[in-house]
Amino acid sequence: MTQLRDLLEALRPQIPESLLAGRGLDQLLLRVGDFPAAVAANLCIFELRLDDPEPAADFSITVTSSWVPHHYLAGPDGAAATSPKVWLDAYLASKPKPYRWMMLEYDLIDIPEERKVVPAINLRSDASLVLDGATFEPVRLAGTLSRVFGRSDARHEQRALSRAFSVLPSGAVVTFAAAFPERMPQSVRLVVAEVSAAQVRPFLDQLRWPGSISTVLRILSELQDVSNRFMMAFDVVPEATLPRLGFEIYPTAVGDRDFRGLLSAWHTTRSDHWRDLIDRLVEMGLCSRTKADGLLSWPKQCVLYGANGSYRLRMGINHIKIVMDGEHMRAKAYTGLQCFPLAPDTR
Repeated sequence: MTQLRDLLEALRPQIPESLLAGRGLDQLLLRVGDFPAAVAANLCIFELRLDDPEPAADFSITVTSSWVPHHYLAGPDGAAATSPKVWLDAYLASKPKPYRWMMLEYDLIDIPEERKVVPAINLRSDASLVLDGATFEPVRLAGTLSRVFGRSDARHEQRALSRAFSVLPSGAVVTFAAAFPERMPQSVRLVVAEVSAAQVRPFLDQLRWPGSISTVLRILSELQDVSNRFMMAFDVVPEATLPRLGFEIYPTAVGDRDFRGLLSAWHTTRSDHWRDLIDRLVEMGLCSRTKADGLLSWPKQCVLYGANGSYRLRMGINHIKIVMDGEHMRAKAYTGLQCFPLAPDTR
């Protein structure tokens, strides 16, 4: 198997049809099927809309080498975005090998087939890996993200980041930062961990978030007994915070882990860890029963045997995100898949 489409076709029996099948799977394979099958040895993420009856997914892949392959940034015509590639390669190369990581996120569901798919770039702070890891430095981060947008002038990103970092609650850690070149207005997304429920209201006030904070607090209260850990995702521009707000939530059953442990929960949790949380989302009308059943059958770890050798397969739920955007609210699941060939002596 040389291409990702070959691997996903072989894994089709392992993927619940209520989550990814038919036209949704065809669309995913059309856009990212030409990627090397080896990308699945790092981590693939499938972003699933839990209220949507269609079995479709957006897609993300992780890059852990010191360079970003050209085809990851290329459109259907094969023309790669050279300038962002140069800067992203430099960003990865500047880090020690254990800290080299970024995620490329592809919006697929809502993008017409004739349109070029430009990935969002997600960067992870070193603090998310080890206890004494470095946090993001806003000026340097702004320079990297501005290059993703194709600009050499980083003042827009610097002002946005400076404003957001200045109002972080005590103890909060920015774990991820992302740039979405295709979305307007162009903004920086930050994912912040270690914010307590009591800090949410004053933090959103200081961010000048334009949504209903009382709705946020009500949702968190409704989930408290099944999900008491979360990270906040929000988009900032120099003058304001945009209406879109996400809470990346984890089940209470995962235990009292720090945020670094939560980031690896996708391959250490089982369906029973997630069942109460997913059932609650069904009760709240944020997840269909069909999608819930499919989601609970996703986690598994096994060895697969085929004509080309044996493979280790790991599938798990990474997190669930409650997304609020104006009056609209929906739940999404982010499921992880890792598959890699086993050496003959480890089968």
